[in-house]
Amino acid sequence: MRRRGFLTGSLSMLATPAISRTSGGAGVSSGVGVIFIGASWCAYCKSAAPVLAAVTQPAGIPVLVASHDARPIPPFMDVQDARAHPVAAGITTFPTTLIYARRKDTITAEMTGYRSARHYALSLREALLGAADWGN
Repeated sequence: MRRRGFLTGSLSMLATPAISRTSGGAGVSSGVGVIFIGASWCAYCKSAAPVLAAVTQPAGIPVLVASHDARPIPPFMDVQDARAHPVAAGITTFPTTLIYARRKDTITAEMTGYRSARHYALSLREALLGAADWGN
């Protein structure tokens, strides 16, 4: 468990400063959001969720978690039932992470699956920076 905490702490330091520097921090959190689609029983979702939290929470980026079994995916305890969500209902590959640019009201990136914490964090960073640029 300590390894996971160390890893996610290191990843948040890796990903968040670049997001904050590039867009002034508030620009990302006000114009970009994340929709994380998974299930509580999915091992990959359980691995991806803490990395997602480590990257998004320090930057103030909102995350909507849509769970196909309507159960929490730690550390996200507030979830919506994906089967009733207009975007998440049709997605069956877990985890799927969607990056949403609010100003343009569109999904700018879709990430499916989970390879490793480092790869996921770097992919998130790239997608969030792209969405922040897209929203301006």
